Order: sequence, then C-alpha cells, then structure tokens
Amino acid sequence: MANNGMTPGENARAVAGMIREEDLADLENLHSDLVKRVDQARTDGRIYLMSQYVRLVALVSPEVDRIQRRFKRETLAALRREHKAAREEQKSSASV
Repeated sequence: MANNGMTPGENARAVAGMIREEDLADLENLHSDLVKRVDQARTDGRIYLMSQYVRLVALVSPEVDRIQRRFKRETLAALRREHKAAREEQKSSASV
C-alpha cells in the first residue's frame, strides 16, 4: 500500500472534502434504486438476490445520512460565520 505522507485521519478528511452535492444526489438515487430492486426481488421470489440488495442498502444508507449531516453542519457553520461578520461590521460602523 502506498504511503502518501498523510495519517489515516488526514486522508479521511481530505477525501471527505471532495464530496459534492452531485455525489450526494447520486448516492440518494442509488439508495432509491436499490430499495426498488429489493421490492422487485421480493415480488419475483428471488430471496437470495433480495438479501444481496438489502446488504447494499445497508452500506449505502449510512453514507447518505453521514453526507447529509455533514452538508447541514457546513451550512450552519457558514450561516454562523456570516452572522459573526455582520455583527462585527455593524460594531465597527457604529463605533466610527
């Protein structure tokens, strides 16, 4: 395994920084498609295939949740930064 000079935590943060909203949308579509496939496999009586789709849903679902929570945290952090900057701007203009 190649060492890129980063610790595992640093590498994870770098990879997480590359996630875009389009990636989340694609994962949500994949999750939806897998759930439909589970239903279809159940209807067709294909129990083994149904179990494999359920395993895939179990892998994708937590990732979708994790990324959604991350985007919400980032949005909230940006709103707080904007609010802080507006307060500081108001303070500086009031003191002049």
